[in-house]
Amino acid sequence: MAQPVRPRRLTDEEGRRLVRIVRRGTRSSVRFHRALIIMASASGNTVPAIARLVAADEHTVQAVIHRFNEIGLDCLDPHWAGSRPRRISPKDEAFLVQTTQTRPDNAPVHVICDNLSVNTTPKIRRWAARNDVHLCLTPTDASWANPIEAQFGPVRSFVMNNANHPNHTVLARHLQAYLRWRNTHARGPSVLAAQRRERARIRSERHQRWGRPRPHAA
Repeated sequence: MAQPVRPRRLTDEEGRRLVRIVRRGTRSSVRFHRALIIMASASGNTVPAIARLVAADEHTVQAVIHRFNEIGLDCLDPHWAGSRPRRISPKDEAFLVQTTQTRPDNAPVHVICDNLSVNTTPKIRRWAARNDVHLCLTPTDASWANPIEAQFGPVRSFVMNNANHPNHTVLARHLQAYLRWRNTHARGPSVLAAQRRERARIRSERHQRWGRPRPHAA
């Protein structure tokens, strides 16, 4: 059984800094919530309890704790870098071609992409037709409707939540084991329930319901 995620022991200085941030507040909500996550975990609270406390996803809580264990309180100020959405790279092409050629049922491979013009060029479409790859494009400004998103919920529920994998190799093994199990239980009640919870979470975050147009501001 995977061990619960726990932060390393706080130093006296780290404890004082966290208490100061939580009690006095900060202009950065990200900094405040991350400090609260570390303090709550150091006090013995479980990941699900902390997620409810800070109104965050359990995976986010785990990521903050892991980052604290790696770099200390520098994790309170993450440096996120924005970038353009990924395009289909030559490495992706080779992997997809190999997948289509090794499927025992000879079924096509469906690739879900953001609705970018670079994914619909004549060259890409010719390549897809030649290799029996079906491109499934999400609607413009509606990547939240991507059906693959619902599959991430079960991954978190069955592999990531409340776990502490010592390295990427162990995590990869657990993910592969889950995928083998999931492919033989695709319609299992627990898998379907986790997918429903994930879809509900996504709709709640975007304030959007399936089948209803997004309201326009007056």
